[in-house]
Amino acid sequence: MITTINENIQIWQEFNPVELALENDLFEPYNLKRHLAILGFNKERIAIKNRWFDVLTPSELVRKRNKTDGYYRVVYIQINMETGEYYIGKANRPKWSELKRYQGSGLKFSNKFKKNKDKFLRYYIASCETAEETEQLESSIVSKDLISDDKCLNLVVGGGGISKHPSIAGTSEKKREYMRNHPEQFYPMLEASKKAFRSGDTPALRARNERIKEVMSAEKYSEMSRKRILKWKADNPEEYAQARKHNHLRIKTTESQEKRKASFKKWVEANPEKYKVWQEKLISSRTSQEANDKRKKSLKEWNNMHPQIAQANAQKRAKASAAKLSKEVCMIDLKSGKILQIFPSQHAAANWLVENRKAKNMNCVSSISSVCLRKPCTTGYGFRKKAFGYDWRFKQEIT
Repeated sequence: MITTINENIQIWQEFNPVELALENDLFEPYNLKRHLAILGFNKERIAIKNRWFDVLTPSELVRKRNKTDGYYRVVYIQINMETGEYYIGKANRPKWSELKRYQGSGLKFSNKFKKNKDKFLRYYIASCETAEETEQLESSIVSKDLISDDKCLNLVVGGGGISKHPSIAGTSEKKREYMRNHPEQFYPMLEASKKAFRSGDTPALRARNERIKEVMSAEKYSEMSRKRILKWKADNPEEYAQARKHNHLRIKTTESQEKRKASFKKWVEANPEKYKVWQEKLISSRTSQEANDKRKKSLKEWNNMHPQIAQANAQKRAKASAAKLSKEVCMIDLKSGKILQIFPSQHAAANWLVENRKAKNMNCVSSISSVCLRKPCTTGYGFRKKAFGYDWRFKQEIT
């Protein structure tokens, strides 16, 4: 037997509970129908827009519980037998008691259900393995055509809410697209924002930044700023190059240097322990084997990319080293203190010692240098005063 509830909903029953009720003098045919259906004696099917679904009894539904996680995932329909109003929803609950207690969350349906709890009958029309399946099934049933029916208590089409949450990027892109298509609604807001950002460092802009920092973590705020800067760099390579050049010039100015020194000094005075740790970490990072290898690799790559500049730098270093070692050196008699001979460089003096067999090899240049520089003795007392029987002094130091 088929009972038509309204244009979109029909119920098929294996036999007519009304006739059975009259025969037994029972005047609550719908309650009798539900009892018989729950016991499995009267099989039922429901058609939603001519699409038929087998109604699941509680015993059948219990057996269809997901064995992996123990959840009940069902699609159901609530029908008001007097008015013909109906609501279709889905439920994902881990316990049978929670499933029985849950009636539906639609606003329009909730208001109707609170006022007429006894008038609504619930039918479980499908059981699914996953939440995604319940969404897909609900979306295939609750369409735009169905919610246009006056008897339907669903306010939105089915299929939303669990497995396909919109991402932040997707939501932002959807908002941007809407703003592009409706510029007249947002023109005043955009102009006000541009004016605020272009006005420089203002109290209003600082207050806005503080409000943003209050509602999000420092890590999230930094990450958001970093992504925005990277995007701007990719979209504006020429402007980025100009900005880099401008910042480089600003950093080199005396005013900027003094400001940075004062700020750093203030921080050191306020955080001596942190400064000490920072210094140790800095020295360790500069002198570690990893840092040395990285520096060598970077220098080698730079030399390969700029061979002419690298060659000029090498020559500059060689000249500086030669100038350091090319000072005129005086060989002085230890007893009289008279200058015996003047050499154009320490290497020339060492070469003279080797030729006159006073030294074995050119390594004697280090001894001459130690005497000229008056380096401390290895004994820890005084400084070195002679080498190979002579005193050695730079000519420019002798008055």
